[in-house]
Formats: sequence, structure tokens, C-alpha cells
Amino acid sequence: MGKFVALVLVALVVGGSIAGPSRAEAIPSCVNAGNVTGLGAAGCDLGTLNFSDFMVSATGVTANIFLGGLSAAVANNVNLTFQVAHSPSPANLSDILFSYTVKTLSGQPELGGVDLYNAGKNVTIRESICGSGFDHGVCTTGTLADYVATGGSIASATFSPLSTIYVLKDIQLLQDAFISEFTNSHDEPPLPAPEPTTLLLVGSSLAAVGVALRKRRA
Repeated sequence: MGKFVALVLVALVVGGSIAGPSRAEAIPSCVNAGNVTGLGAAGCDLGTLNFSDFMVSATGVTANIFLGGLSAAVANNVNLTFQVAHSPSPANLSDILFSYTVKTLSGQPELGGVDLYNAGKNVTIRESICGSGFDHGVCTTGTLADYVATGGSIASATFSPLSTIYVLKDIQLLQDAFISEFTNSHDEPPLPAPEPTTLLLVGSSLAAVGVALRKRRA
């Protein structure tokens, strides 16, 4: 009887009737991630950050936003280059609302700034950053950053570091407007420079090591 039970258990495990703990699916890279609204709740990772909850809403045009192969993590900055497809193109007096959430993978408050490059023609992008989720487009806890980047320009802002920020863009297509891409940089605070006292201690320690090595050789 014991052998029969053991055989049944083996068959169930092999056949999949008794499921073991499932492995969490790997979160994709933001590089070549495709249409952002298809990424789901988990979003995508790049560098030290996770990007999720992408939402796109357009008025006056149909629009899709993609992540291609140009995004990259450079030093303490994570740059996402978004590609835009809108119809009609060019467009007139239209609007695209685009939002997403950014989190540090470490859970530490390391997000301290944003930069936006608007490569559009006759396009204005207003970007707002909030420390909590937007409520019908309003940051109820106080806006961390709120600026406008006109076509062909860069705008930026810094704020006290957080572990999570919420990004909302209002992409306004004016007369005869066209936009194929824009780039956001999500910045971590730069590493603090060593203080003079620390540098002096390091230098003294290295000098002491050098003296000790010379004495041993002698």
C-alpha cells in the first residue's frame, strides 16, 4: 500500500497536479520594450529603476507610445527615449496625456531629479512630478516639479530624493505639429565628493603603507 501511494504522489508531481512554488516571471528590460501600454502592472526595468503603470490618452488624434532601443542607463541617470506614433501626422490642436510610475529597485530614496528633451515640432510638453498618485490629473500632496519644454528644448527639475515618483505629461500638439520622440532622464543624486579631511586620511594611510613596504624590503 505504501509503495502505491508513493507512486501516485510521484505521478501527480510529474504530471503537474501538485504544483510547487511558482517562480516570479522576469520583468523585461525597458530597452526595446515596445508599446508601453502592453507592459502590464510589472512594467519594465532599466538601470536601478522600475517603470510601470503606463497610461496614454489622446484627444484629437490616435496615439501610441513605444520604448525602442535608444534608452540607456548612464552613470546615475536612467534615460528613457519614447517613440511616438500619432495620426493624423502632422496634427492640429490635439492633446496626448501620458503618465507612469517610477520606483527605485533598492527601495531607497534615490530619485532626485528629472530632465525632459522635447524633439517635437510645434509641440509643447508640460511635465508634472508628484510624490503620490495623481487624482484626476491633480497632485494632491504638492507638486515636486512642474515645467514646460517647447519643441527642440530641454527642461529639468530637482527635488528631495524619493523612492517613488509619479510622472504626468501633457503633450500639446499645436498647429501643423509633429512629434516622433522625446527623452526623459530620471536622476539619482550624484555620489557625494569626499571631504578634504577624508582625502587627507586616505593619503596619509597610503603613505604609511608605502613606508612600511620600503622598510620590509630593506
